[in-house]
Amino acid sequence: MDGPAATAELQRRVVGRSLEAVTEARYWHEGVRDGDAESLLHFWLHFEGNPPLMMHGVGEHLSLSFSEPYGSYDMEDQGETRIGPPAAPDVLADLPGRRLLNAALIQGYTPMPSVGGVLMRFERLDLVVASLGDEWVLAQGAIPPSLTSYLRLGDWVSQAN
Repeated sequence: MDGPAATAELQRRVVGRSLEAVTEARYWHEGVRDGDAESLLHFWLHFEGNPPLMMHGVGEHLSLSFSEPYGSYDMEDQGETRIGPPAAPDVLADLPGRRLLNAALIQGYTPMPSVGGVLMRFERLDLVVASLGDEWVLAQGAIPPSLTSYLRLGDWVSQAN
């Protein structure tokens, strides 16, 4: 689903639910991957009572949809994409077992209204997920100060924040 209204509706469907698991798609080359945000391709949040919520970043746009994770695949000399759970110290590894209390859309660095990211308020942890210049922004807490001229926090999707 694309667009602010559709993305807010997807977030409303998972607010109040516990996150049971996270599945990541990561790029590996010769058995090595880059850092947390640099190697991440896509990820899925498995909330109780819902299909997995896939996060996909393209340029300055974050796209969310309910879909099942795809399988790992080999790209021969170009490397491989591995699918699996996150591992510490990666940011997404801290999420399973937490309930999502609320979420706010983040306006990206574009003149038209689009979703550049989301701020997800979990129990005892806020998580910023955004796509900026075809790169993931993953940060605990608030939008990093160095990115506030590119990412602007919008309204919470639920009345209680």
